[in-house]
Amino acid sequence: MDIKSIVYSRNVVEFATVAREYCAFLENIKTHNRKSFITASQKLLPLLYYKASLLPETDPIYDEGNEKFVTEEFYFEIQNNLKENLGPNNDFLEIYDPRANEGDGVYTASIAEYLTDVWQDLKNFTMLYQAGDAEVMNDALWECRTNFQEYWGMRLANSIRTMHLLLFSDIDLEQTDESKTEQKENDTSNWFITRRQNDLNSNI
Repeated sequence: MDIKSIVYSRNVVEFATVAREYCAFLENIKTHNRKSFITASQKLLPLLYYKASLLPETDPIYDEGNEKFVTEEFYFEIQNNLKENLGPNNDFLEIYDPRANEGDGVYTASIAEYLTDVWQDLKNFTMLYQAGDAEVMNDALWECRTNFQEYWGMRLANSIRTMHLLLFSDIDLEQTDESKTEQKENDTSNWFITRRQNDLNSNI
């Protein structure tokens, strides 16, 4: 299959469309309140994962790496906006990260960090893809598919899990009083996933 047949295939075009939608969604997060953001995320994130899982295999053409468009300043702007929106619901216990096996087995993850990591890769991909150069598009596709498999796919999957728990558990998504959610270091008893897991265990 020639390069143009790959980069303009239906699955790639549809993925690029959803990737652009995801990037725009995060870049315009200030137009959402917390509940509307979580509700929209609960629908968009699984679609993004599905479309990424359908990307075709390809091999890179150029030896040098792809051009990057996301600056450190831009990255932290997106991440901080996400943290502000999610407030006390940003941090959660991560159980599928390899770092959870280190030390005491507890690893704190940030939804904002996970979603921004996904955004960073997709932003770089979409900027290269829209250039219209088939060879550049091919290498952008190869890198994005590889990173999905090895890095941000798991982060996206874990974010889907947290959005589900936030939306369908008895959690006050409008809570803004940080003093009520401030926790001691390594005290996870009041994190939303911990509360939900404890509720389930008590009913067994």
